Amino acid sequence: MGQYHRAVCIEAEEGLNPYTLGTGAKEGEQGFSRPAAPNAIVTLVCARGGNQPADCSQSPVIGRWAGKRVLVQGDYAEDDDIPGWQGPPLSLLYHSMDSQEERDELTEHRKKLIAEGMKGIKLPDWSFPIYADISREARDFLEGVCNVRYFEQVQECKDMVPGSPTYGQITDRWSSTHWVNVRPLAREFGDSGVAEYVIDPGYSAQDLEYLKRCGLNPQDVMRPPRSGDWHGVVDGQITQGQTRVIVNLDTLEYINPVRFGQPPTLAGMVRQAPKNRCLPMLKNAAKDNDYLVDVAGGLFAMLCHPKRRGGGDLPANAEELSVALGAQDPRRPARTSKDGGAAAGSSALARPAARICRRPRK
Repeated sequence: MGQYHRAVCIEAEEGLNPYTLGTGAKEGEQGFSRPAAPNAIVTLVCARGGNQPADCSQSPVIGRWAGKRVLVQGDYAEDDDIPGWQGPPLSLLYHSMDSQEERDELTEHRKKLIAEGMKGIKLPDWSFPIYADISREARDFLEGVCNVRYFEQVQECKDMVPGSPTYGQITDRWSSTHWVNVRPLAREFGDSGVAEYVIDPGYSAQDLEYLKRCGLNPQDVMRPPRSGDWHGVVDGQITQGQTRVIVNLDTLEYINPVRFGQPPTLAGMVRQAPKNRCLPMLKNAAKDNDYLVDVAGGLFAMLCHPKRRGGGDLPANAEELSVALGAQDPRRPARTSKDGGAAAGSSALARPAARICRRPRK
């Protein structure tokens, strides 16, 4: 199965729910999707400043996590994962946004395991407050910068077992989040505040049929972004803003968007990386997925714990990637056997995670 992850900020006492952002909760499901939690994290850690279009200073989301501790925390985390850690128990940070009822359920579950004699189980220390879920605020911002529209699909499960006392009744109801890429035409109808939008022409007929099954309606495409802007950031505005880098204040390291072939502005880092970038590193990337080699993905990976604890976790290096795929690292020479022949092994291209939504695991 693998572990699930959530991005949290310790000092802000806030976090992101990947399901609300339209992806699964595993590292790969979030890290290999755009836009998703990686884009939202870049938005939150960028310091507020500037008054040009690409600075997006009108949004209250900008800079909320700037200068604070941010982690992408898994539900298999252990308290000693970070030596000298001072803060809430690392093993509980994934549950930091859980409601009081959910916290009580987890406590009772562990009490039961302890009573059954299971070793290594301890009662959770809920001495820290419930973190605020700001996923919808971040999602609204991404609509304007990334030119996407999020929509929700409500699904129901009925009891269809003949003879059951609840036969024909709804036994469960949940919603899943999806998104669609749109293109703003930069035209406003009078002073109505409503702009004209069309669905991105890159979708195939099969893609459109899938989106329709997910509950996409015409108004989901035509409406303005929930960020409050009447249109999204247009291509000509991406470079109009302050030049930025992302800095780790503890290690004194930084990520330069120019090295990723991205405009060094806030909007340039949050938006999907440009096509046709002339970067040597892209020669080793899967052709259809080279857009995943970007600032947002790099930052997201660096905020995850390096130890892999499940199939959905990101490999920390090329060697771990080869082991996870059961293949030889394609960047290294083929291993040879004692008789001089090539040892068995094959390379594999990275694949994007499926854009699926699941209900949160209790």
